[in-house]
Amino acid sequence: MRGRAEWLLWALLLPFLEGSSPVTGPKAVRGQERGSLAVQCRYTPGWESHGKWWCRGADWGNCKILVQTTASEPEVKRDRVSIRDDRENRTFTVTTEELRLDDAGIYWCGIARVGTDHAEQVSVTVDPGSSPVTGPKAVRGQERGSLAVQCRYTPGWESHGKWWCRGADWDSCKILVQTTASEPEVKRDRVSIRDDRENRTFTVTTEELRLDDAGVYWCGIERVGHDHGTQVRVTVDPAPVTSGDDSLNMTSHGPNGRSLLRSIHFLLLVFLKMPLFLGMLSAVLWVHRPQGSSRWETKSAL
Repeated sequence: MRGRAEWLLWALLLPFLEGSSPVTGPKAVRGQERGSLAVQCRYTPGWESHGKWWCRGADWGNCKILVQTTASEPEVKRDRVSIRDDRENRTFTVTTEELRLDDAGIYWCGIARVGTDHAEQVSVTVDPGSSPVTGPKAVRGQERGSLAVQCRYTPGWESHGKWWCRGADWDSCKILVQTTASEPEVKRDRVSIRDDRENRTFTVTTEELRLDDAGVYWCGIERVGHDHGTQVRVTVDPAPVTSGDDSLNMTSHGPNGRSLLRSIHFLLLVFLKMPLFLGMLSAVLWVHRPQGSSRWETKSAL
C-alpha cells in the first residue's frame, strides 16, 4: 500500500518537476583495459516501463546510442555492451566487457520519453591493463639464418592457444602459426611455434630468414573475447658477402672480369697445356724412332 501511494505521489508531482531529471548516475567511473565496467543509474518512480539507454558522445543532442531496453525487453546486449533494467529497484545497469583504451570518453544514462529524453552524463576512464604475455621489444637476425623469439606468460594460461602474427595493426595482423590445447608444437612453411607449458614459455622460430621478413609481429595468447598480445619488432640484416663470391663476381661480370679470364687461360696454356703437348709429342717420336742398330747386327751375322 505504501509503495502504491508513493508511486501515485510521484505521478502527481511529475508534471511539476519537469526541470529536474528523474535519472541519476555516477559523475565519473573508471575501469581497466581488457576488464569489465558496470555503471549503475537510478530513476524515480513512474519511469519503470520507459526504455532505458546508454549512449556515447560529449554532445547530448547527437550522442550515439549503444544499447537500449524497451517495455518488453528489460535486458538487451549488443556486442560488448549490455543493459539490464531492474524495475523493482528502479535501477538500470550498463556493463561493458573487454574494455579498450579507446572506450574512454563521455557517456549518458538515459530514459526515453515522448519529447526530449532524460539523461545524466557519465565520464568513463580506462586505465592500461597488464598483459599476461611478455616478450622482447626487438630482435634481429641475419639473412639466410634462423631467428628464435621466446615469449613468456603467467600461470593459468597453459592450455590456451599461443600464436605469432605479423602486422603493425593489432586488430588485423596475419596469424602465421598457432598452437592449440592438443597441439603444443606446430610448423607452417618456414615458421614453427613450440609451447613449453611447464616453463610457461613459447618459442617461435623462423628459418631461412629473408630481408622482407623484417617488420612488426605479435606474441599472442588466445582467449574468449579479446586476445592478449605483446609487440615484437624484427630486423633482418643482409648476409655478409664472402671472398669466394667476390672472385666469382669479378670473373663473371664486366670487362675487367673478361680480361682476368683471358689471363688465366693464357697461364693455363703456358704452364699446363704446352708441357702436356710437348710430352705427348716426345712420346710419339720415341715410338717411331729409326731402328739402325738392329739392322747392323743382322748384317754382321751374315
